[in-house]
Amino acid sequence: MFDISIDELLAPLDRLAGTTFQPLRVAVAIVVRGSDVLIVCRRAEDANGLSWQFPAGVIKPGARPAVIAVRETLAETDVHCVITRKLGTRLHPTTGVLCEYVLCDYVAGEARNVDVVENVAAIWVDRADLTRFIPDGQVYGPVLRALDAATDATQRAGSS
Repeated sequence: MFDISIDELLAPLDRLAGTTFQPLRVAVAIVVRGSDVLIVCRRAEDANGLSWQFPAGVIKPGARPAVIAVRETLAETDVHCVITRKLGTRLHPTTGVLCEYVLCDYVAGEARNVDVVENVAAIWVDRADLTRFIPDGQVYGPVLRALDAATDATQRAGSS
């Protein structure tokens, strides 16, 4: 910052030649284990207190969302997972952050709160109970459909 002139610092954004900007992007991991899905309880910075959500991490420029999703899931919950497919991208209706959702299969590990600075808890919740933690209207449609499909597949496998 100290080697930049005051004119450059005060210049309108369109005058900053050669500068590229990236909106804040977050990789969101939807980790399934049978009919369960992994969620974390975040410490909120506002007066609303705590909020439940899926494990997620900021995607820095040049990073791949899938790598961030797997890495952040392990760092926050001690759960190892693998990506099965991308579910889609949206602007989060509450935060305005660009979210990239990936569906993940559970591999190993017990869900526990490893990141005590950001989170209060990490738990598995049955898909049927998810909206007790995260309001239905806040969950991205493709996520709900993927969770329903995973639950259906688990139930079919259990009945055969």
